[in-house]
Amino acid sequence: MEEQKATWSKWALFAAGAIALSAVPFVLAFSHLVKGVAFPIAVFVWFVVYLAYVFFGTAWLKAGQIGPVMQRYRRRLAIALMSYCVVLMGSLYLLRHVDLSGPLLWIVAAAPAIPILGVLGVMGLYLKEEPDEFERAVHVEAMIWGLGVVLAVTTVWGFLSNANVVPAPPLFLVFPLFCLAWGFSQPLIRRRYL
Repeated sequence: MEEQKATWSKWALFAAGAIALSAVPFVLAFSHLVKGVAFPIAVFVWFVVYLAYVFFGTAWLKAGQIGPVMQRYRRRLAIALMSYCVVLMGSLYLLRHVDLSGPLLWIVAAAPAIPILGVLGVMGLYLKEEPDEFERAVHVEAMIWGLGVVLAVTTVWGFLSNANVVPAPPLFLVFPLFCLAWGFSQPLIRRRYL
């Protein structure tokens, strides 16, 4: 029982760190501490640090309990997320500094969605390849919680926006919100079964 409490406290500390790191891009965006070319560089550095924190932190917390299916999933996910970051930065640069029009504008503007679709594919592959029914069930339930949070937040924000109380919701943040809710619900779901 004592070991279980120690493990839970480590996960709680890890989650607190992830939440704190999740706030960094919002602080950067709304405080205007970093401007110009330094802003996308700062966001890229934050993204790499956040990805490394989650990738290596969860590996350390699981202490060698990561099977081959999860290793493939983590590797694929890291590649897809890094691709997203690179494509996003390139797209933002082109949209701000190059006069684009017509189909090229549409392609450059939508390009960051392609790696996000890749992330969804990676998630689906993991669910297909995972032989452990418990692990699949945890991930599916966490995805449902993620969708629930996204639906709740966007519905409330949408109605507030319709009344001109708040600005229109930034739709590009829907997927990151889903990922945060999905990720943070997993330990809570697992805790029910321990």
